[in-house]
Amino acid sequence: MPSITRIYLIEDDRTVLQFVQHALALRPDWRLVGHSETFAHARIMAPNSLADVYLVDLGLPDGRGEDMLRLLALTKPEAELLVFTVFGDESRLINALQSGATGYVLKGCNATELIEAIEQICEGGAPISPLLARLLLKQLRNNAPAQAADINGAIPALSERETEVLKLVAQGYVNKEIASKLGIGTATVSTHIKNLYRKLAVHTRVQVVRAAQERGLL
Repeated sequence: MPSITRIYLIEDDRTVLQFVQHALALRPDWRLVGHSETFAHARIMAPNSLADVYLVDLGLPDGRGEDMLRLLALTKPEAELLVFTVFGDESRLINALQSGATGYVLKGCNATELIEAIEQICEGGAPISPLLARLLLKQLRNNAPAQAADINGAIPALSERETEVLKLVAQGYVNKEIASKLGIGTATVSTHIKNLYRKLAVHTRVQVVRAAQERGLL
């Protein structure tokens, strides 16, 4: 039997709730295990959920989605945080990633695209809508001199397990395969990868490998 993927939606638009329910119907092994329409409700209920993936709207009626991301990043470090929003500007994307998001998808996508984004994030990827990915690449190119200077600076300290995970990521293994090879849970692998992203100041698996190579960690 396939494992159950549990999803929690933080969204005040009932139309979007219906869209998500329709999308999840394409994957009978997935479950919508919770839904909050307000920041106040989500602040209490979401951290107590057993969800594997949180879909978070940035435009909540009584609070900022970025604040919710920071809360969930602290209280649910093993979970994946996927922003699902109408905000397609570069600043909101970067703020969301800095707040703990591991993916960013724009509303207006179809059900298959949303399912693919959730699949990617569950496998350790960092799905970002194509338009925003181009904006992010442009931002990275513009910051290239600063990044080069950082490369020559302090080398982040990685734990032994983080180094093992990093080497397997560099070999192209996905989270489930890494978990099997190391004899640990996939949630633990996800946590180690998030730590690698944070320590190396990157947002994707490709970037983490490149940054590690540039710093002599691989």
